Amino acid sequence: MTAPTRPGPADTAPDSPAAPDPDRFAADPGRSVTDSGRPSADAPHPGDDPAAPAVEDVRARLEAWLGDTVLTPEADLSAPLLDLGVDSLDLIRTARRVEAAFGVRVQLRELAVPAMTTARLAELVAERAARRRTADTAPPGAGHGPVALTPPQEQAWEEQSGDRGHWNQALLFTTRPGLDGELFAEAVRRLVAGHASLRLTVVAPPARRPRQQVTAVALDGPPGAALGPVLDTVDISELADADLPAAITLRCAVEQRALDPGAGPVVRFVRFDVGPTRPGRLLIVVHQLAFDMVSWSVLLEDLEELYTALEAGRTDARCAEGTPYPEWARALTEHARTPEAEAETEWWTDVVRTPATVPLDHTADDPRAVNTARTAATHREEFPPELTARLVAAAHAHRAHPGDLVLHALGEALAGWLDEPAVRVDVLRHGREEAVGDSHLARTTGWFTTTVPVRLDLAPGTAAERLARTVGHLAALPGGGVGFGALSRHGRPRISAALRAAPPSDVSFDFEGDDADALPLRTVLPDVAPEPVGDITAPHWTRPHLIEVIATTDDDVLRAEWWYSTALHDGATVRHLAARHRAALTALLDAVGHGTAAPGAAGAADS
Repeated sequence: MTAPTRPGPADTAPDSPAAPDPDRFAADPGRSVTDSGRPSADAPHPGDDPAAPAVEDVRARLEAWLGDTVLTPEADLSAPLLDLGVDSLDLIRTARRVEAAFGVRVQLRELAVPAMTTARLAELVAERAARRRTADTAPPGAGHGPVALTPPQEQAWEEQSGDRGHWNQALLFTTRPGLDGELFAEAVRRLVAGHASLRLTVVAPPARRPRQQVTAVALDGPPGAALGPVLDTVDISELADADLPAAITLRCAVEQRALDPGAGPVVRFVRFDVGPTRPGRLLIVVHQLAFDMVSWSVLLEDLEELYTALEAGRTDARCAEGTPYPEWARALTEHARTPEAEAETEWWTDVVRTPATVPLDHTADDPRAVNTARTAATHREEFPPELTARLVAAAHAHRAHPGDLVLHALGEALAGWLDEPAVRVDVLRHGREEAVGDSHLARTTGWFTTTVPVRLDLAPGTAAERLARTVGHLAALPGGGVGFGALSRHGRPRISAALRAAPPSDVSFDFEGDDADALPLRTVLPDVAPEPVGDITAPHWTRPHLIEVIATTDDDVLRAEWWYSTALHDGATVRHLAARHRAALTALLDAVGHGTAAPGAAGAADS
């Protein structure tokens, strides 16, 4: 993905691909499934399922999945999941795999309880597989009446006061030679019908809060007529190999300006037909209001399975989405005025009182007005591989996520720069917290990424004591942090006004971890294409924070990107702050790398 600046807010990386499961496409006797192997949402299940898997089979599968993705060979698989280094993104992946393989849904909050082990999870899955019931869901392609924007959507709508159309996520893929255009169009229709967020439009009457609605899509008739501007095919089969990159690059740049969250569409699929013998291209552009990075793996997996099923002649294949995005928006709005949510008010009120303003090198009447994509610049830091290994080991020893330690070191650097005993940082989290209503979000596309204010207490103490305060604070975040946005946007006026009175932090942090090989690319879309996709944001796009820190651990190497505005900060200032962070993280690992474990839960800072 090529861009002049990060899409905002930056999102957590999608999950790692699972090898195709041979059981996914086999319809078990006694239950109705889609051709992708998932249970049909509208199929009746009047009683126990005689073909339900045995507990031992489920447990063996779970242990194999965990062993392939997150565990070390010497791990004790009988221990609770949270003691095995599993974070919340790993739990999302597990929930998806459980649904795909066994046809049942497990909520993320169920997976995250401290006592949940592979043995207990196997019992839970086997029990539910034996007692499946009809899911009460809207039919694919159905429209949905206006509902409130989610907190991140509404905040972004307010920040982007100009043209909001050019603010996207985009990826360009190679397609296998000889792709059938008609079958592909039908697969895209079923994909769009199965994911409500791909059909969103925003209604914004003057002087009223904007709302979102979902347009319907026809499931019969020609797919091109039903999809309209969502799907386009560009025939460049007459071009020579040497001329393809320029033509593809030019069209990709044009497509970045083709979306309209007000009138639609919010997604474009552009297939480049280069003839039957050469790999083609597929550009997918989705507006940020409708999509986050975790959604990529859901969309790509479903597109692969839909096309493959249609190609094999299985004409009733469709997606099995979880809670549709507008239903999640409605549930979040209702949650904001429940006693459970309002009980979090004191916590968030205390957090937002923490200092969060950084000094500027260049004055501006309105710093956020000049903090745009046009003025954005980046400083990158790369740490030695041995430091990444020490980071992971220290995090495990202190019952923390590696991102917790990187965030804590950022707090140390900021506290020294600002000469404050505590600082506030906006931390980006995946936001798929199923503590709100009866939600199942592992297979739902949409923009869930939420920005959570975090207080980093750097009062005097040993390095281990200060780290323990950070880890403990992150572990105690109420409801994973989604309550802050709900209360500040949809809470009662007194609560909402109090939380929104404090400005957002000038600094954000996102730990994206290792996103190498994260996309589930298989046969239909075998790889990411080499051509650039163009600028995913317009020059006037307003960045949500003055300084954005994005950390990754690709190839077992920790890297930190520091995004800032040249209209507000000099490069030397940001490089000095990055050096402070580097020194603070190195000193932290020197001090606590072999110390006693700090209290807290693993995975707390997982974005």
